[in-house]
Amino acid sequence: MTKNILVLPGDGVGPDVTSSAVSVLEQAAGNRIKFMHGDIGQEAFVKTSEYLPAETLSLATDADAIITGGVAEMPSDKSYRNPLRALKKQLNLYSVVRKFYPLRAGTWVQNIDLLVITGNPDTLMSIKETESLDGVNSYRFLTELSCSKLFRMASSLATTMGRKKITCAHRTRMFPALDGMFVNCFYKELAGGGFLMNDMEVDIVATELVMDPSSLDVIITTDIYGTVLAGVAAGMVGGSYLTPMGNIGDSSGLFEPMHGPNPKSVKKGFVNPTSAILSGAMALDCVGMPAEAEKIRKAVRNVYSAGEITPDVGGKATTRQFTDSVIRSLAEME
Repeated sequence: MTKNILVLPGDGVGPDVTSSAVSVLEQAAGNRIKFMHGDIGQEAFVKTSEYLPAETLSLATDADAIITGGVAEMPSDKSYRNPLRALKKQLNLYSVVRKFYPLRAGTWVQNIDLLVITGNPDTLMSIKETESLDGVNSYRFLTELSCSKLFRMASSLATTMGRKKITCAHRTRMFPALDGMFVNCFYKELAGGGFLMNDMEVDIVATELVMDPSSLDVIITTDIYGTVLAGVAAGMVGGSYLTPMGNIGDSSGLFEPMHGPNPKSVKKGFVNPTSAILSGAMALDCVGMPAEAEKIRKAVRNVYSAGEITPDVGGKATTRQFTDSVIRSLAEME
């Protein structure tokens, strides 16, 4: 059965990297996928005066998966609301999944193979800030039902990916009620799943991650802690250009590069599309094509091993040359 994948190029380098991802997915999956195209962010605003047009939302609702570039923030527009965040909330994509592993021997940290799963704060948690004359009050609200959904998703993903150990990162010393509920729900929902389970204060998890990353397999936590841990892990494998990211709900997923719309110090035509390509592979996992997804991951590793890579990771290839190398590696597997 053909799967529909919606492509939203986004802003900045988004069109370049999503174009690379589409080319690679076409090679890997052929006529098993059908691409739809929509607009989001600044390009959408130019055409429709909306950052998230109704047509795009309709296409997203019908799609089996979405691949997108990042969108630029618009601080000068007081009415602006990030359209990607709005889309994730509309589709109830309540979990955020990031994968970290080295793409080439001899560089960066080798003994890391990590999955970080966090709750999407736009759908899983209510966060409010209230300013007063004396300061700012921050309010977080998290339900046990939301935690249960996240842990069931984590269990499903870990089982599918053959993961054995799950670590719950928290700060119960500082937030005994909220984080305590999170930890209790973790043990309640994952008990009997066959996993080796433990929980640690997030600062201890960070220490373990740096000193012995092989001791960690899956980390599950809330967004506030997970974003920091993901940043550390990204640095250990070479940077956010290399890290795939998926936003997954019960019936669909949105997959995007971790680096956002405008990575710093990127010369036009030389942006690294690895994160977008590997995020596209996650989209194939989502629509039931794990074999094709694994071929993409293998092809990317082959290209990194051959050194046909972009300047940010020590090579000389352009975005297009890197993409073509991945496509050739895929073709050689057929």
